[in-house]
Amino acid sequence: MGVVRSMKAAVAQVKLYEDIDANVRTISKYISLASKEDIDILCFPECNITGYVRDFSTVSQNKVMETLDIIQEQVKKIGVNVIVGTPYLERKKRFNSAIVLLTNGRRHIYHKIHLTSSDEAFFKKGKEPLIFRLGDVKCGVLICRDQNDPMLAHEYKTLGADAIFILSAHFYEPLEAVQKLDKNRALPIARAIDNELFVLKANAVGSMNGKISLGGSLIVDPNGFVIQEANHINEMILSCKIIFHNRYP
Repeated sequence: MGVVRSMKAAVAQVKLYEDIDANVRTISKYISLASKEDIDILCFPECNITGYVRDFSTVSQNKVMETLDIIQEQVKKIGVNVIVGTPYLERKKRFNSAIVLLTNGRRHIYHKIHLTSSDEAFFKKGKEPLIFRLGDVKCGVLICRDQNDPMLAHEYKTLGADAIFILSAHFYEPLEAVQKLDKNRALPIARAIDNELFVLKANAVGSMNGKISLGGSLIVDPNGFVIQEANHINEMILSCKIIFHNRYP
C-alpha cells in the first residue's frame, strides 16, 4: 500500500544586480516563465533581490518589504510559489534570509546559519531550520555555505523534509571560482545521498563588482543522480516533476 505525492519544482539561475528594480524585473520574468511550465515552486539565488557582492548597510528595508509585496502579488495572481533571497531586518538585526512566498499569501522566513567572512560584516547568524509545506510535501531551506554542514541537512531529514532548496551566490575571484566548482557541485549531491531526499540548488551566474559566479545550478534525486544541471554562463530555469512514494507495511 502506498501514497504518491508530487510537485513540479524548479530553480532559476540568474544574474544579480545592485539595482533592486533590475532584479525584480528578472524575478518577474522567471515567475511568468515558470507559470507557463506549470511549475509549483520556483527558487531563486541568495540575495537575488539586492545582489550579493555589495554594501548591505545601504539597503533600505522599506524597499525590501515593498519589493516582497510586489513579488507576492505576482505569486498570488499567477499561482507559482517562490523562494527569494534578500537581506532582512528582524528585531533590529539584519539577516541573510530566504523568504518563502506562497500563493495563499503566507510567508515563511529562514535566516542563513553558516556565514562567510563577508557575511559577518553585515549579518547576524540564524539559529533555526525552516520546514514549510507545499500541499503534502515538506520542504527545507538552506543558504549557500549552509550546504557544508551535514548535520543541518540531517536535521531537515529528521523533521520529515522531502526536499531541500539551496539558495546560493558563489561569487569569487575568477581563479577561485574555477577551483571551487567541483566542491560546490559535490556538496548538494552528498546532502541528497546522505539523507535520501531531493536537493534543488539555485546559484547566481555572471559577474558583480569584480567577482564572478559560475552557475552550475542543479536538481539531485535521493540517490545522488543529477536530474538537471545548468551551465556556467547562461540564465535559465531547471525544472523537474518530483514524485515522492510513501510505503507502509
